[in-house]
Amino acid sequence: MRKFRVDFSAIRVPPEALELIGNCLAQEAVGQSGYIVEFERLVAEYVGAEYCVAVANGTLADAVACAAMRERYGVTRAVVPALTFVAQPNAVRMAGLGVEFVDVKEDWTLDQGKVSPYQPAFLFPAHLLGRMAAVEDLPAGARLVEDACEAFGTRLHGRAAGTFGRLGTFSFFVSHTVTTGEGGAIVTDDPDLAQMCRQLRSHGRASEMDAHRKFSFPYLGFNAKMSGLTAAFGVAVMRHVREYIAARRVNFSLLNDLLGGRFRERPGESVIAHAYPVGFQSEGARNLAMDHLLSAGVEVRRFFSSVPTEPAWRKSARRFPCAEHISRTHLLVPCHHNLSPDDVGWLAERVLEQEGLCSPSSLPAPSLALA
Repeated sequence: MRKFRVDFSAIRVPPEALELIGNCLAQEAVGQSGYIVEFERLVAEYVGAEYCVAVANGTLADAVACAAMRERYGVTRAVVPALTFVAQPNAVRMAGLGVEFVDVKEDWTLDQGKVSPYQPAFLFPAHLLGRMAAVEDLPAGARLVEDACEAFGTRLHGRAAGTFGRLGTFSFFVSHTVTTGEGGAIVTDDPDLAQMCRQLRSHGRASEMDAHRKFSFPYLGFNAKMSGLTAAFGVAVMRHVREYIAARRVNFSLLNDLLGGRFRERPGESVIAHAYPVGFQSEGARNLAMDHLLSAGVEVRRFFSSVPTEPAWRKSARRFPCAEHISRTHLLVPCHHNLSPDDVGWLAERVLEQEGLCSPSSLPAPSLALA
């Protein structure tokens, strides 16, 4: 029996998926295979990148990208937003780099005005919920990696999220716009970085093809390879990607209109939302609304944590007021491509019934949450 009328995420299984997976099994191509090459081609083509490197999941996409920056540029640290999904800073650590947390702005994107004390390092903003950080304002040549795991399909001035930096990363987890169950990818226009990422995803080995170099390891890498079965499903999904993204865009726009435009896009930005954030006047009001919405049949989540104030990461008395405030007072409601117009209307009604909602034009000062 279905628990929620509106689930937090949903997938569509393309009609050709079973045929492609069956072919994969019949060909015994369950490990590395041509399906991975085809999936990489489709992803690169869609986002407008020269190269794509498929990996096992989004966390490893981040880790491999960070390791590539380490090997290519000799960086030892990454500048990461305090408000993000914990996989991102975890991946930085996996790559053997230090994490420098920076507070976010009220639009929950990394505050680049607070970055300078941490140079030299590379900038690693996250495009949370499909909203892009202000990567277009960076100077030419900036060392930028985009965590676009939640922003597949988002565009700014016609250019895809993940293609502004030297590397961009995507996740194909089940709750994301494009899903392969698990899975991830790295995109770049740099052939040397692409080759390095291919080596790093396979334990850092010198060559997959040359038998004399297969057990030579110039880099400290990972087992981050995608399987052929995953890629076969991904090929089927990517054949319908424009359909899914168009449906998600329609539902985002409708929900945004019904909720008063709480998710304001920047000029030239077309957001493909991972989820829809709703702010409340206090943590207590947010928590009570979560309970009410869950009971009503809406699967909701808290906004992501302020990672540096989580027990596993807390190392100093530094505070991150805006990140902490948003994480305490916001929740996430569903906004995916399987919602019908009736679902979206019903969802908006349930949200607007909640007490303590912030108005669409205001966000309480971060200091209120920390008093």
